[in-house]
Amino acid sequence: MNTARIWFIFFYLSNTIVPVSSWSASNSPINITPKSSIKSNRQHQQTQHDLNTYKVQPTPANNSKYDKFIMTRNGFTNRLALAFLATASVMTSVASFKPTPAFAFMPAGASPSDSATATAAATVAYRELKIGLPQFNIDVPVAMWFKAEEDDETSATQTTQTQKQNSVVYSHRISVKRIGTLLAGMTFIPEFVAKDFQLGPTTSANTISGESLPFPKDKPVVLLAHGFLGSRFDLSHLAEALAQQGFVCFSPEYPESLASSYTKMEGLDRRIINDRLLDVIQSDMGIKTKSYGIVGHSLGCGTATTTGDDSWTRVCIAGPPVRRDGVRVGGNTLAITSLNDGLVTMSRLESMIPSDFVRLQEANLTRGGSLPSRAVLIFDRPDAPNHISFLAGNVNDSMVSFLSPLLPVAQVLGIPVLDFDKYQESRDSVATADVVIPLVSSYLKQYMM
Repeated sequence: MNTARIWFIFFYLSNTIVPVSSWSASNSPINITPKSSIKSNRQHQQTQHDLNTYKVQPTPANNSKYDKFIMTRNGFTNRLALAFLATASVMTSVASFKPTPAFAFMPAGASPSDSATATAAATVAYRELKIGLPQFNIDVPVAMWFKAEEDDETSATQTTQTQKQNSVVYSHRISVKRIGTLLAGMTFIPEFVAKDFQLGPTTSANTISGESLPFPKDKPVVLLAHGFLGSRFDLSHLAEALAQQGFVCFSPEYPESLASSYTKMEGLDRRIINDRLLDVIQSDMGIKTKSYGIVGHSLGCGTATTTGDDSWTRVCIAGPPVRRDGVRVGGNTLAITSLNDGLVTMSRLESMIPSDFVRLQEANLTRGGSLPSRAVLIFDRPDAPNHISFLAGNVNDSMVSFLSPLLPVAQVLGIPVLDFDKYQESRDSVATADVVIPLVSSYLKQYMM
C-alpha cells in the first residue's frame, strides 16, 4: 500500500472520529499552546523526555455551543490516537506480507576496502542474552558481541560449522504502542500494532552465531547505552567493529526502548538494569576483565556518565559528557556531537563541554597517533550528521520504512521526531560511521587495552 492510500485512510478515520470542524480556529473547544522554551541546561533523563511539548487546555464545560465537540486532553488524544491506531494497523498488516530486507551497512557496489569502517577480517560472534530481574518479574534482552577465537583445532572446527549452519539476524521490533505511550500518553494502544524486522550485520565483519561458542573472559568489556526510543541494535555497527578488535560488547534494552520487550514499570530504571548486567557478567559469566567502558547515544550519554567510577572509559555521542546533578565526571571521556543535530546549538555546547576537554578537528583525524584523554569532536559542516545519523544504517532504514507515513502526523501535533525528518533526506549513517567508528575504536583501544 503506497503512502497516499495510507494517508487517505488516516484522514478519513480522523475526520470520522475527530471532525475537522472541531479543529477550526474560531470554534475549536481546545487551545493548544507551546510550553516555555527548552531550558539551556536541558539533558536527557531516564524517566522523562523534556523536548518541546504541547499542553491542551479544555474550553469551560458551560459553553453549550460546543457540547458535542468538547474534548479534554485525554479525549482529544484518545480520539486522534484511534485514527492513528487504525492507520498503523493497516500499515502493519500490509507490511507483514512483504519480505523484510536485511539492510546492508556498506553502500551497494562498495568493497570492504572502500569503507573506513573496514578492519582486518576477524570473525565476530553474536549472542542474545536474557537477564532476569526477579523483583520486577521480567527478563531484559541483551545483545552481546565478541571475537570468535580459533586458537585450537576444536574451536576452529566449531566456528566453521556454526558459520555454515547459522546466519545471524538481529530481531528488531518497532512498537507503535511504546512510541505512542512515551510521546503522547497513548497507553491504550494494543501490543500487536508493531513490526518485526530481521536485520543483518552492518559492517564488513564476518558475523556468526555465538550461541554455542566460548567467549573470552579476560578482554575489555564495553556497554552500549541506547537513547530515548532507541534499541539495543542502535550501535550494533560499532559493536561489530569493537568485537573484531577484541572487546566484549553488551547492549541491554532499557525501559525507553521502542521494542517494548517488557512492560515499563515504576522503579525500573537503567541503573538497576546495568547493575544486574554487571553482576551477570562478573558472577554468572565469569568475565574477570580489569577494563570497563561505556558508549552512550543521546539519552544514553546520561547513562554513560552515571555508570561506573573514574576507572571507566566513556564515549558520549549526541549528548553532553556531563551529569545533570553537577557531579564531575572523571576519567577518560570522549564526546562526539554535531551542530546539525536538532537538539544542539553551539551556545548549549559551550556550556556543557568541560573546560579541560580538547577539541578535535575532523580534518586532522587519523587512525593512528595519540588522542587526548578528555576530548570532544564537533561536526561543523553543512552536511554534518543529525541526531540519528550516528545509529546503525539498518536500524535507521527500518524506522524509515515503517514510520515515514506517520511523520507528518507527528509534525502537525508537535511531537518531537529527534531528527527523523532530517535523516529521511540525508541517509548518512554510513558516511557518519566512516568517521565515528575508527575514532571511537582508536580511543577505546588506547585507554582500555
